[in-house]
Amino acid sequence: MEFNNRLLLKIIELAFITSAIVMIEIISDHSYTSQAMLVCGTLTGYLIICCTLLLGHLLGAVIDKRIDCLFSIGAIIMFIGSGIIVMDRWTNEFQHSEDRNAIKTAGVFMLINAFIFLADTLVTLRS
Repeated sequence: MEFNNRLLLKIIELAFITSAIVMIEIISDHSYTSQAMLVCGTLTGYLIICCTLLLGHLLGAVIDKRIDCLFSIGAIIMFIGSGIIVMDRWTNEFQHSEDRNAIKTAGVFMLINAFIFLADTLVTLRS
């Protein structure tokens, strides 16, 4: 196993996914609408995908660049959509400033993670 840009990006992606999940779970008072299902599905799904790809990379498995790019492109779309939903629709749903700040932070993490996945796609295509 060698430490390279792709491994670093996978670690950063996992950190942002986990951070967004923690920020949302701090607030236990949200209802599971279709928006919530999209956001939670994106976070949970990509937590599983990123862990699997990270473990594969650590174990020296050969991961096809096309598959990696497909996952990353899907992540870009899903994280932008989820981040926008959280920032636009969920921010005003909370009365306490701590909850409002936590949900804004989660939304920002999701939007940043979309750009990290974009960087991951570009790095993967260049390698």
